[in-house]
Amino acid sequence: MPDDPRPPDPLLLQFLRARDVPCPSCAYNLRDLTGDRCPECGQEIALRLQLAEPKLAAMLTGLIGLSTGAGFNGLLLIYWAIIRFYVQMAAMDNSFLWVIVVGFVVHALALAAWLRYWKAIRRTPPAVRWAMAAACCLAPLVDIVIFSLTIL
Repeated sequence: MPDDPRPPDPLLLQFLRARDVPCPSCAYNLRDLTGDRCPECGQEIALRLQLAEPKLAAMLTGLIGLSTGAGFNGLLLIYWAIIRFYVQMAAMDNSFLWVIVVGFVVHALALAAWLRYWKAIRRTPPAVRWAMAAACCLAPLVDIVIFSLTIL
């Protein structure tokens, strides 16, 4: 561990003086810490200000919507595999498979992007954030309509 030329944050040391606080990385008790690194795991410790209860309703709404779409298409892929390989129905329509594969990939990528960029999305105005969450909930409904039209 290289020596850091900066002195430790005095506010951090004051906060940890005579107070039992676990390290966020390894849960080591940081009481009476003398530097800015955990003695157990070596991770740098910083004193931060954050929301006590971050507003996660829009994030969870979008997460549920996109997960529903991915789950729906994932179950349909399992159904297709069972029918195709165990029942030996060679005459199945390939458009059925393409619709569920494309639907699964689109929902999975959107879900990954939603989680990856949530911190940036959280900083958008509430109306924009909720519009994005609503779009995430509408995506599985659109997928179901497309799927229904395909199997007719």
